[in-house]
Amino acid sequence: MASHAPQVHEHLKNLYAEYRHTGDIDEKGRFFSPHCLQICRPTPSFCANDGRTIISYLHQVADKTLAFDGDVEDTKDKDTPGKSLYTIRPLNSEEAVDFATDDIVAPVGITSTALRSRAEVEGWQGMRVDLWDSDPKALLVKVQYWWRVEDGEWIQILHDILYIGPRDGTEGSSRDEILE
Repeated sequence: MASHAPQVHEHLKNLYAEYRHTGDIDEKGRFFSPHCLQICRPTPSFCANDGRTIISYLHQVADKTLAFDGDVEDTKDKDTPGKSLYTIRPLNSEEAVDFATDDIVAPVGITSTALRSRAEVEGWQGMRVDLWDSDPKALLVKVQYWWRVEDGEWIQILHDILYIGPRDGTEGSSRDEILE
């Protein structure tokens, strides 16, 4: 996968920050290609074949602030939310060619080899994002976001959810800047 200049990665970092801080869920859809896919390694059925489906998933969880307590997810008290934090960085060389296994990507109707080929042909660029809440019982979510150029603009084309579970000490540990 061809690597783009650091300016592209900085631009994608800024786009992600704008996406993350967009409060209106429907407005977040402007950051997705209509053809944006979502794969979820921990739960392959939590996939999406288009941006509208991803928006509907965001609506489903909008009223829930989830905390992790052992093996059970509970809704936290909304009056005492923790600080929402994240890190973002370009994918390393191994991550840049890892598109999961065929059984993980099958729900979106493509093989991992075809997905990798599409990414190469279309010039996708990926960024790794770890998201968590400052509450020690909060969930940690690790995602690889992929962007491509559509109509002259960088836009999200794939969400590859790597992990959803309890904070495990790896959040923010790769020396990436911790952002809110």
